[in-house]
Amino acid sequence: MGSTSARKLAQALNTRRVYPDKRYKHKWLHAVINWGCSTLPTWYNHNRFVLNHPKNVAVATNKLSTFMFLKLQNVPHPEWTQYKSQAEAWINEGHKVFCRQALTSHSGHGIIISTCLEELVDAPLYVKAVKKDKEYRVHVFNGKVIDYQQKKRKLNYDGPSTSGIRNHGNGWVYARDDVDLPDMARDASIRAVAALKLDFGAVDVATSLDGNIYVFEVNTAPGLHGTTLTKYTEAINEMLLL
Repeated sequence: MGSTSARKLAQALNTRRVYPDKRYKHKWLHAVINWGCSTLPTWYNHNRFVLNHPKNVAVATNKLSTFMFLKLQNVPHPEWTQYKSQAEAWINEGHKVFCRQALTSHSGHGIIISTCLEELVDAPLYVKAVKKDKEYRVHVFNGKVIDYQQKKRKLNYDGPSTSGIRNHGNGWVYARDDVDLPDMARDASIRAVAALKLDFGAVDVATSLDGNIYVFEVNTAPGLHGTTLTKYTEAINEMLLL
């Protein structure tokens, strides 16, 4: 209920938001759009039409389970391990390792970047760093790409640039001008959302300097404004035949 994007989407669809743990009387024609909730609402039953079932959102919001599902469906993603010994081997080979101490965090929180053995910490998930070329946010709805943007450094940004995490705090923003989405990024994004059994999601995907493609995560409550908000509104209306 605190999501600005969920509020904007509800307004655009001329509908209302409902609490997961308060009174809500379902009618047969109601469709529920789950915006990032990973637990079953108290009013849920199996007869309700729900976009993005909470159990699938729970998988997508956990970095380890996401990688497990992507691996099972052969969706390209970074190498990862739960074993510190493997992370040590990667570092000895000259690779950077992301130690994910929090599996359900976002915006880079809970990540320790290790470039040497002294920096390696205990974590439930270790991810081998990818030498990125371009990184995209690809919005997939009902098996189709409805919008996409590319992460680019802010103009005239003079802050830190060595963290290795491309987030807003480090001067990176999503842009849509002069952006072409590679076919392999489009295909990988669609497959990633399907692998997690989601109806929609915003996929963080990148091309690497060696020409490969990698899916990092699928967001189930992405930020919406402007064109992206319009695209989601149109896609939902089209699916529900409104």
